[in-house]
Amino acid sequence: MLLQLSTETDVSTPAIPFKKRFPRLRIVFKIEQILIFVTLAVYALLVSLNQQVSLWITMFSVLTVGNLVIPLAFAIRKLYVTRPFPWNWVFFFPVQIAFGFICAVGSVLLLQLTRIDPEPFWLLFRHIGYLCIVVVVIANMITYAVEEFSRKLRERNELLEQTVEKGTVALEQQEQELKRAREIQQMLLPNTLPQLAGAQVSAAWQPAREVGGDYFDVIQLDDHRIGICVGDVAGKGITAALLMANLQASFRAFATPEAPAHLVCSKLNKFLCANIASGKFVTFFYAILDAQSRKLAYENAGHSPGLLIRANGNVESLGGGGAVLGALPDWVYQDYHVQLEPGDKLLLSTDGITEAEDAQLEEFGEQRLLEAASDRNGSAVDTQKTIMQKVSAFCGGNFRDDATLLVLKLS
Repeated sequence: MLLQLSTETDVSTPAIPFKKRFPRLRIVFKIEQILIFVTLAVYALLVSLNQQVSLWITMFSVLTVGNLVIPLAFAIRKLYVTRPFPWNWVFFFPVQIAFGFICAVGSVLLLQLTRIDPEPFWLLFRHIGYLCIVVVVIANMITYAVEEFSRKLRERNELLEQTVEKGTVALEQQEQELKRAREIQQMLLPNTLPQLAGAQVSAAWQPAREVGGDYFDVIQLDDHRIGICVGDVAGKGITAALLMANLQASFRAFATPEAPAHLVCSKLNKFLCANIASGKFVTFFYAILDAQSRKLAYENAGHSPGLLIRANGNVESLGGGGAVLGALPDWVYQDYHVQLEPGDKLLLSTDGITEAEDAQLEEFGEQRLLEAASDRNGSAVDTQKTIMQKVSAFCGGNFRDDATLLVLKLS
């Protein structure tokens, strides 16, 4: 599309609505409409009572008297409109009865002065005066009731708009805070994973919410050993994320090159037992891989068993025997050992992987996890990506729990 600019432009002044240009005239028209309505109501009522009246005389009387007493009507409104309920209505009726009496007297005097009706004052007042008072009170009562209803409805709408606005602002702030919390939590996880000759490591992390309680880490202990761990904090959301941050800091402090797996779990357990709330705990799997000897030393602290897929297709479960962290401070952990061979794969995951559900509430399960990792020629990265893609497709991307996967493959 070509945008053309011209040096000559037509400037048009937007039309100002008539009502906005003359606001006072709008009020006058509104008052006259009300008076005409009152005229027709009075005339209809008199006709229904078999009174011989003229529509034009009735209109002349109502319009004349009405326009003369309008300033008084606005003045006496201050006596009740500023008062709270129910005192506004308590003052309304005496004021309107007095105002109706003034209107009735004015109407009778007008008819006598103009000689439209030559009857004596009190006789004429008896015919139309009481009716005039009733009409004034009822008409003003309806008008005031509508005004009060409109005012309360407007106040309620304004309050609702303010509440929605505050809620929107608070929600936006919360979303920003959660987004920042997710960024901070991602910074606690390793950006790059150390790799050893003869061993490949790949990992994926998918929280169920903005932040989660799953944790994984890979640390290089020396030139031929790495430490790998996967943890799952009980619960989800902010609470689990805060505990996960404590777990990350503690693990980095305790997982020294000389510390065996059982000692790291023991120190983490004592620390968490002393620092987390009752009812909270962490499942944890920690393993140390020696790439030269291909030996794996590990301890499983109540976590999902690691799945060791041998090069020949056999599967071994690395269940360990440790209790969850943060529950039993005196629990004694121990190391378990397994000899790995080229082509072996180790899958460490949290229950968000195997418990992912499809639309029929069927879980992904361990069998599908093993089938997704069955390609013997695939690298650790390929295996990790294949598993995460199949899990995500299975549950439609709707993870009901935090999901973490770590794949170790020996080449």
